Amino acid sequence: MRLATPHHVGGRYYVEAVSIGRDPDSETVRDCPSCGGHVFDDEWHLIATVLDRASDARQRHVYCGDDCFRGWLRLFAGG
Repeated sequence: MRLATPHHVGGRYYVEAVSIGRDPDSETVRDCPSCGGHVFDDEWHLIATVLDRASDARQRHVYCGDDCFRGWLRLFAGG
């Protein structure tokens, strides 16, 4: 889901989209940037798309769930 107004998370970075999903790939494992836990693609997870306004580059960050995402926002953006 693309946010109507991107959420500023500090400096030149903005969260511009958030999605919740699950992929059939059971072999891909990602690190949650908030808790340091592991997220398998075939488990429910939350993905945030972060825009760097200086370079127009986008990164996808995969979180265990909304608690980890909210914790990350509180820590880095005061949100």
